[in-house]
Amino acid sequence: NCLDAGATSINIQIKDGGLKLIHISDNGCGIDKEDLKIVCERFTTSKLKEFEDLKSINTFGFRGEALASISHVSRLTIITKTQDSPCAFKAIYSDGKLTKDGIKPCAAASTGTQIIVEDLFYNSSIRRNALKGGSDEFSKIYEVVSRYAIHNYHVGFYLKRIGESSMDLKTPGCASRTIENENHLQDVIGIVHGADLKKELERISIDFDEKLKFDMMAYMTNSRYSQLKQLNFILFINERLVDCQPIKKSLQNLFQMYLPKSTNPFVYMNLRIDAKHLDVNIHPTKHEVRFLYQDEIMGRIEKSFEEKLLDCGTSRSYYVKNLTLETFIGTSDSQKSKKKSDSQDSETKEPIYPYQLSRVDSKERKLESFLHQTSLDDSIKAMNRSKASSQEKCKSVLRAQNLERLFNFKSLNELKEDVEKKSSKNLKQVLDDVNFVGCIERELALVQHQTGLYILNTRLLSEELFYQICLFNFGNFGYFRLSEPIDLYDLAYMALNDPRTEWTEEDGPKEKLAKRCAKFLYSKSTLLDDYFSIKIAKKVQVDAENKYLLEALPMLIEDYEPDLVDLPLFVIRLATEVEWQNEKECFDGISKEIGYFFAIKNLKYEENVCDIGANSSQGSDKKNESWMIEHVLYKAFVNMLLPSSENEQQIIFKLVDLSKLYRVFERC
Repeated sequence: NCLDAGATSINIQIKDGGLKLIHISDNGCGIDKEDLKIVCERFTTSKLKEFEDLKSINTFGFRGEALASISHVSRLTIITKTQDSPCAFKAIYSDGKLTKDGIKPCAAASTGTQIIVEDLFYNSSIRRNALKGGSDEFSKIYEVVSRYAIHNYHVGFYLKRIGESSMDLKTPGCASRTIENENHLQDVIGIVHGADLKKELERISIDFDEKLKFDMMAYMTNSRYSQLKQLNFILFINERLVDCQPIKKSLQNLFQMYLPKSTNPFVYMNLRIDAKHLDVNIHPTKHEVRFLYQDEIMGRIEKSFEEKLLDCGTSRSYYVKNLTLETFIGTSDSQKSKKKSDSQDSETKEPIYPYQLSRVDSKERKLESFLHQTSLDDSIKAMNRSKASSQEKCKSVLRAQNLERLFNFKSLNELKEDVEKKSSKNLKQVLDDVNFVGCIERELALVQHQTGLYILNTRLLSEELFYQICLFNFGNFGYFRLSEPIDLYDLAYMALNDPRTEWTEEDGPKEKLAKRCAKFLYSKSTLLDDYFSIKIAKKVQVDAENKYLLEALPMLIEDYEPDLVDLPLFVIRLATEVEWQNEKECFDGISKEIGYFFAIKNLKYEENVCDIGANSSQGSDKKNESWMIEHVLYKAFVNMLLPSSENEQQIIFKLVDLSKLYRVFERC
C-alpha cells in the first residue's frame, strides 16, 4: 500500500517479531478523511474503478481484504494526512469498524500514512501459539522487506527493531528507477547480501519482445561466488514479489550444467509482462501467478542466462584489497612519479611475505600493558569506584514511551542528507576494521588497520558522533538527571569569567548578561526538553527573583557521561551561538553545541573544580577513561558514526607501516 501510494520513504518498526507492535509509516499521498469510515470494511478498495480493471491489474492491492483482516485480529490505528488536508486524522478500528472514539484530528503528523498494529492475534490464542518466536518472525519480515528494498531501490526503506540501537536495514533511495541509476540497485544488493556478493554480479537483459509482450532485466552472481548453500532466487513480475516454480527449476537445471559443484548463485529478476497476459488472482496470498506464452518466455530467459554463463567462463578476475592512508588523503609526489608495472607483471601471482601480514590474535597486548602492571582485582575496584562516583553526580532515566517518535521535518531531513553526502567511505572502512592499541592521551588514540599504525583524533570523532546522534535519534533521548539542579545564572556567570567567552566591558555587566541568558534559555525550555532532553525548570521565589534551574541533560549513548567541567561554557554558547529564528540553523546549532560539550577533551582541571587527590586515584581514573574510550566510544564509532570527509587529515595520521618495522627487527 505504501508503494501504491507513491511513497519515497518507508519506515518500519517492529517489536517482538511483530506480535506486540508493527508500525509502518510512509510519505505517500495519504487517505482521504471520508474513506477512513469504511477503509477497514471487507472488499473496500480505491484501486479498482471499473470491472474491466480486473483484466489489467497494475497495483499490489485490489481485493480490499488486508486491512479488514488485520482489524479483526489486532488493535489497529491509522494516522493519515493528505497534501490538501489542513491536519492529520486518527482513527482506531476493531472488527472492521470504527470504535466509538470516531475520527479525531491529529496535528503532529506529516503528509502520508501511519499504520499501527498492536497485540497481533490477541483474540485468537491458537493462531498466536502457532507462530514461532520473535526472532524467527522478524527474520521473515526482514526477508520480505529486503527483497522489496532491492526491487524498489529508488525508495528509502528503514527497518528497525524497537529497543535496538541501530537499524536492521537502511537503504538510501534515489531520484528515479532508471538504467542510469542501476548502480543504486547494486548498492542495495550489497547492503542486504554483502559487498563480496556485489562484486560478482553480472547483468542480463532481454529487450521488449513485440510478439510475446515481455521484457526482462536480471542480476546474477558468476562462478567465482560460492558462499550460498542454495539458490537465492528473487522474482518480481509486474512489480509484484512472486514465486514461479517453472522458471526457478529451469534455472536450477541450467546452473547445474555450467557452475562448479556445490556452487549456488544469487539471482534477482525483474520480469515485465503485458497485464492482459498475466493472472495474479489465482492464489489467496497472490504469491503464484500464471501467464500466457509461458514456455516461450522461459526459453528466452534460459537462453539469455546460458549466454551470460558461457561469457563468464572465458575469463576470471581477482580482487585485491589494499587500503592505506594515502587512499583518502592523497599520495606524495614521489609515489605519483613511480612508473606503472607492465601488464604481464601484474598478471603474475606474487608470494605473500610475513611482513605483509597483519598479526592480530588472542595474545595481542595493549599499550597500557607496557606502561604499568595491574591485577584484575585492582581493575574491578577502580571500575566500581568510577561507577559509584558517576551515579552520585547523575542518574540516567529513559523516556516513558513504548514507541520511538518519528519526525519528518524538512530541515532535519536536509541535515541528515548533508551528513550522508559529506561522509567518507574510505575512512568508514578504516573505522570498521580497526584494532584498538591504546590511548596516547584523552584526545588521541593509537590504532592498527591492516599493516598500518595510525593516530586517530578521538575528540574530533566523538564531536562528530554526538552531533550525528542528535540528528538521527532526534527527540528520542533519555535523561541524565543531576543529583542537584544547578542555577543557570551561576553557570552563565562562571562562563563569562572564562577567557574563552572573550567577554569585554562593552558587552555589559556580567550579572545582567547572566540573568538574560538564564531567562532566555527558560523561554526555549519546551523545545530543548522535547527534542534534546535538556530539562530546565523555574523556581518561583516570593522575596527574590525567580531562579531557572538545569535539572537534566540528554543521555546520548549508554555508559558515557559528559565531563561537567565545560557545562558553564555549554550553557552560555547555547544561548548566544545558536540561530533560534531559523528552524534548520537552530537544530544544527543545538546539535553542534551538544556534540562539542559531549566530546572527549583534554581538560585542564583547576583546584576548585576537581580535587586531584593521591596518585593511586589518578591512575584509576586514567584506567577507567581508557576503558570507556576503547569499549564505549570506539564501538560507537564503528556502529553509528559516518565520518566526515571535510577534516580527514586532522582525524587520522599514519604513524608507521608495520611491514617496514618488521624489516628493522629482522636486521636487529
